[in-house]
Amino acid sequence: GYELYCQLLENAVRELKHQPPKLSIDVEVNLPVEAYISSDYVPEIRHKIDLYRRLSRVDDVQNIQAMQQELIDRFGKIPLETMRLFEIAQLRIDATIWSVRYIGIEEDHLVFTYGDQRRIEQLARKHRGKLKLYGGQKAYWPLQDEKRPLLE
Repeated sequence: GYELYCQLLENAVRELKHQPPKLSIDVEVNLPVEAYISSDYVPEIRHKIDLYRRLSRVDDVQNIQAMQQELIDRFGKIPLETMRLFEIAQLRIDATIWSVRYIGIEEDHLVFTYGDQRRIEQLARKHRGKLKLYGGQKAYWPLQDEKRPLLE
């Protein structure tokens, strides 16, 4: 309730200032990777919950970088499984920009479900046809040839 109220209030203020609405990050990422904050790295559960909450709300790269620096300052070098959380947060932001709603794996392909045909076609052109569009809602990227980030 309270968070929805704050969101509505923020959007109303942005509208009055003639600013675009805040980017809503709503992308499901279903990848077979271990991404978590270990108890060895952040021992107190309340700190972990706060970090997960903040990371779920991050909506730009600068906030991700600031959180990474904060973790380094507070807890030391970030372990691999925690870095993956930041990488997934970045992936969700990039996916939102390209109107991708879901990222997963089917056999040897990354699968994207998207909401805007024009945006996904732009992404496919940018990658010279490597991203294949099928059925009006899904796109496939072969994993064996992955050499650079797709959603850039």
